[in-house]
Amino acid sequence: MERKFDEKSDVWSFGVTMWEVFSYGETPKLGELDQLVKLLHDGTRLQKPAACPSDVYSIYYHGCWEYYKENRKSFAEIRDQLKAKIDRQRRQHTPRT
Repeated sequence: MERKFDEKSDVWSFGVTMWEVFSYGETPKLGELDQLVKLLHDGTRLQKPAACPSDVYSIYYHGCWEYYKENRKSFAEIRDQLKAKIDRQRRQHTPRT
């Protein structure tokens, strides 16, 4: 019996949670429930919220929302990408002495 939920399904959910954070708690909706699987299979994803930086959206769009779960990134890979982004931001905004 195949497990229905695992790290890769949690990674998808994490991407949705990130979307909710950057959309200030909006309810994610792509379309009607009976069309959802077809929409996702065809590549439809939640649009980038206005408050979300493009490079952060790219991390969860490409890392979390791959249709086939074996193509999704692991939490460790997503963490490393987000950490690298934060580190770059810090370096850009840290005054030099």
